[in-house]
Amino acid sequence: MTGRIALMLAGIAVMALGIDVVVKADLGNSPISATPNVLALGFPAVSFGTFMLGWQCFLVLAQVALLRREFRLVDLWQIPISVFFGLCIDWFMALLGAAAPTTYLASWLWLVVGMAVLAAGIVMTVVSGTVMNCGEAVVQAVVRKTGARFGTVKVGFDLACAALAVLCALVFVGHLAGVREGTVVCAALTGVVVNGYMALYGRVRQGARRWRAGAGSRADEAATSLVEQS
Repeated sequence: MTGRIALMLAGIAVMALGIDVVVKADLGNSPISATPNVLALGFPAVSFGTFMLGWQCFLVLAQVALLRREFRLVDLWQIPISVFFGLCIDWFMALLGAAAPTTYLASWLWLVVGMAVLAAGIVMTVVSGTVMNCGEAVVQAVVRKTGARFGTVKVGFDLACAALAVLCALVFVGHLAGVREGTVVCAALTGVVVNGYMALYGRVRQGARRWRAGAGSRADEAATSLVEQS
């Protein structure tokens, strides 16, 4: 269990790093972080990570509304995890400092890298089998209710987050700050990348099982041969 918790926390940190790299690309934020970041632009006295914490708590309430009696009390651990997530976002942003792409092409490279890192963090939290990050937990709640694929629901969730960010930008900032073409790309493709990672994980896991089964068979054959020789 300790290993699973470590994997989950590492996944949360990787997600935070991916989000910050996408923000640094300056092509629009990843959908799950777009609304908190837009609010941080509209209310600069509050940090991005703090708004992210508030957003995550809202997502916990959304899960309660979706699952009702199926919502597990253990999933309330998402709240302290969200505190860790918000802190990681602020920490990595400070660590990245002034680092930023200097050309439009470089911005797209940063966006692709950030999206790949974000998707990897999402998969790590899912594979850990522990308490998930709030955004992915909402997606998982919808999956439980509908039976749809995780990555497919993730795409729909990201598109809804992007639309909310646009609304918040128009209301609180006055223009489409923090929402650009990169937001649309992340909304459309992050779930696809997650599906790809999950498929790769499945193949690696199956390969490991076959290898262990083969190793066990070879060990049995060797033991049998020794018995026959004796």
